[in-house]
Amino acid sequence: MPVLTGLRVIDLSQMWAAPGIGMYLGDQGAEVIKIEPPQGDMSRGLGTTPYLKENSKSYMVVNRNKRGMAVDIRKPAGREVVVKLVETADVVIENSRPGVAERLRIGYDDLSAVNPRLIYCSVSGYGRKGPYAERPAYDRILQGLAGVMYRKMPDGMPISAGVWVADCSVPMLMCYGVMLALWEREKTGLGQRVSSSLLQAAVAMQSVDLVLAEDDPTPEPEGANPTYGAYKCADGAYINISALADHQFARLLSALDLEHLNQDPRAKDPTQKMQFRAEVYQLFEGLFETRPFDEWLKLLHEADIPAGPILDRKQVFDEPQILANDMLVRTHHPAAGRVKMLGVPLELSRTPGAIQRHAPGLGEHTEEVLKELGYTDADIAGLRAEAVIR
Repeated sequence: MPVLTGLRVIDLSQMWAAPGIGMYLGDQGAEVIKIEPPQGDMSRGLGTTPYLKENSKSYMVVNRNKRGMAVDIRKPAGREVVVKLVETADVVIENSRPGVAERLRIGYDDLSAVNPRLIYCSVSGYGRKGPYAERPAYDRILQGLAGVMYRKMPDGMPISAGVWVADCSVPMLMCYGVMLALWEREKTGLGQRVSSSLLQAAVAMQSVDLVLAEDDPTPEPEGANPTYGAYKCADGAYINISALADHQFARLLSALDLEHLNQDPRAKDPTQKMQFRAEVYQLFEGLFETRPFDEWLKLLHEADIPAGPILDRKQVFDEPQILANDMLVRTHHPAAGRVKMLGVPLELSRTPGAIQRHAPGLGEHTEEVLKELGYTDADIAGLRAEAVIR
């Protein structure tokens, strides 16, 4: 039985970042009820196709393992539905701009008064305080502000990370916070607010880089390390190499028939080796273009030098190492058919998680959940007539 079986989560969030919290909790057995506005989560239409319709790829992955309701929580009767759900919930997830939940009377103070054991998860763009707190936020904007886009093209154009750094890392960070709050609740019986933001997540993803020794006069190194990068091979494929350690660099030089460079005193001098490695960069570029990728990969692996291919996203779906560890799995969606998506990226030996439910259609479980709360058919018909539910 998954470890979070019995945990009840009410997901009021939209888009990708905060709904990912519900995905991870649902993967481990939590009962997750997603409440969308009657027009649907905005992510349903982002990057979708005529075939997928209101079931975009991003929506299908971050909303799996959830039941779905379509409720207008701006209306009193819609808020009442939320309150009834919260009475027996363990966790609420929301990602409205600071102040919005409070105006709708579903903020932390409002809902914790209904259920003092509630863990209230708030995800914002920039954090709950500060001069940017109320600004709209998107991953790319936060990448720029957090320093993630420090790399530049030859013409000076900044380069994004290529993945949604903040959107995909904040749910992991928040799930860690939920587990801490649940553990503390075991001791005190009380819930609490758990907060983070896209900006905090983007900064946290650079933990080993954003360290400043203020009194160290050594200038920051410029440029990339040529033994930690990608090279074009004779067949046009690129190979990734990591030879950061001195012994790896020595083996790389030997594998490339440049062993004489191992005798250069600068190769192991901490103050000079980065400059030395930069000087041999052009040698590496020319050499790798003399053989095809497969030959280089075999040679480097035999020399115990970390190396690998650079795959495009379509190739990832067929990569044996990824498939062997269930990192991508095939599921079935009633509208989209067979879908490959992220598996459960965490292994528990006795209580493994699993994908049990497809992402819900808009309002797919509205009536089902309302009836569990005690609403009658007449009540539901009335809510529908008043456009409270869909």
